[in-house]
Amino acid sequence: MKVIGINASPRKGWNDDTLMHKALEGAASVGAETEAINLYGLNYKGCYSCFACKRKGNTCNGLCAIRDELRPVLEKILAADALVVASPNYLGYPTGMLRSMIERLLYPSTSYNSKDGKHEGSLMKKILPTGVIFTMNSSPEFYGAMNYETTLGTTTENFRYIFGYAEQYNCYSTKQFKDYSQMEASMFDAEEIEKRHETVFPEDEKNCYDMGIRLVEQAKTLNGKD
Repeated sequence: MKVIGINASPRKGWNDDTLMHKALEGAASVGAETEAINLYGLNYKGCYSCFACKRKGNTCNGLCAIRDELRPVLEKILAADALVVASPNYLGYPTGMLRSMIERLLYPSTSYNSKDGKHEGSLMKKILPTGVIFTMNSSPEFYGAMNYETTLGTTTENFRYIFGYAEQYNCYSTKQFKDYSQMEASMFDAEEIEKRHETVFPEDEKNCYDMGIRLVEQAKTLNGKD
């Protein structure tokens, strides 16, 4: 079993990177081989709208035709048994780097054909269980008030639609800055944030660790693998 982890945050070693690695640790604890990838270390763009993957007789097989630094990552994801992606909430959406990757990852595996009057939907020949982790400095209440459940949830639903299985974990009220006294951020209670980081964030880590285990179990069950 191979599980790929994607850190879609520009910050290494911070919230998203930490939770993504915890999910990979969980997957490794039940025997999976894991690999972590930082998107912000790559040079690439989103979909070029070349439609190479939609032309009749194309040989893309669900892989984006553009050959750049993202291409090997897409190959690894499609060959994997499970996927973990972690991104901060940027104004209700994942980072632009993750959004661009999703365009290049999911669109080539999206079918425009119908069979017996029914839309085929996905060209995937297997189910690729995916765990989506979102971190944010907003509270659950603000998350609801801003309708982030819909805007962020669309990302997870797209993974579910094309890859067959996806689950989402939200990490709220995260520690965003190392030193709040140096920032224009008086709306935040720095002491309360630090306390939450010390007491609640470890629970987030454990929950993401458990997610990694579930993804491997789902990969085995849904694809009939041992």
